[in-house]
Amino acid sequence: SNSVLVTGANSLWTNSGDLFVGYEGSSNSLVISNGGTVQSGTLFIGGSFSSTGSSNNSVLVTGSNSVWTNSGNLAIGADGSGNSLVISDGGTVVAGNRGYIGNGTNSSNNSVLVTGTDSRWTTTYELGFFSSGNSLVISNGGTVAAGDSLINSSSNTVLVTGAGSTWTNSGSTYVGRSGSGNSLVISNGGTVANTLGYIGYDSNSAGNTVLVTDGGTWTNSEGLIVGRSGSSNSMVISNGGTVANTSAEIGYQINSSNNSVLVTGSNSLWTNSGYLIVGDEGSGNSMVISHGGTVRA
Repeated sequence: SNSVLVTGANSLWTNSGDLFVGYEGSSNSLVISNGGTVQSGTLFIGGSFSSTGSSNNSVLVTGSNSVWTNSGNLAIGADGSGNSLVISDGGTVVAGNRGYIGNGTNSSNNSVLVTGTDSRWTTTYELGFFSSGNSLVISNGGTVAAGDSLINSSSNTVLVTGAGSTWTNSGSTYVGRSGSGNSLVISNGGTVANTLGYIGYDSNSAGNTVLVTDGGTWTNSEGLIVGRSGSSNSMVISNGGTVANTSAEIGYQINSSNNSVLVTGSNSLWTNSGYLIVGDEGSGNSMVISHGGTVRA
């Protein structure tokens, strides 16, 4: 229950090394508001290197010109549960290296919310989920930008919702790089853009899902694979959602089985500028087009 407030233009907290918000403790907080600035190396929201863990610690970056800059990694829930980062009303967070939402064996229910026009989280390299049950929400015009993004482990969720809400990856997006039950929902005009898209990548990546609905858009400048080497992964495009890519495959390797795509509802569209293969290798893979949905290849 310790707290730091950095508020107002020209208010500055500089750390040449690492910064921990919650080191083996709980309910500690940092607020950066009204144009305040914090600079550090690697940043941990909830960090511990023992069995103690560190839970329910929080950072809020809010208001235009409020900035938190990290030259190293940014970990929300490096070791612990219920830790959070909120970026709102035009606040900015920059990670010079990598970003992690859940990174330890006991790191669960950690969350990031990026909400409001001009609210932004930028990670130079990868953005990853490496423990279970963590979440990222981008809403109301917020933006997240990264290199590769990996939704790993199990039961992690990403929601991109609302006009102008954008998740942009200069590399690939993996929904289930490894692990099961991870999900991505793009809705109500939200947008995701990347090079390659994967839903279920490794052989243990099962039951991962993507839903693109209500005017949401997922753009892959290269290919899209549903079930590269896993089973029961799925994509649903509904209620005017749109997905675009070059070539696509549903079930890619010999053990990629029971993967599926459903395109349903008027104005729901999946565009493949190259080929589309249902069951390159593997069995029980499927595509269903219903209720006015469209698939182009």
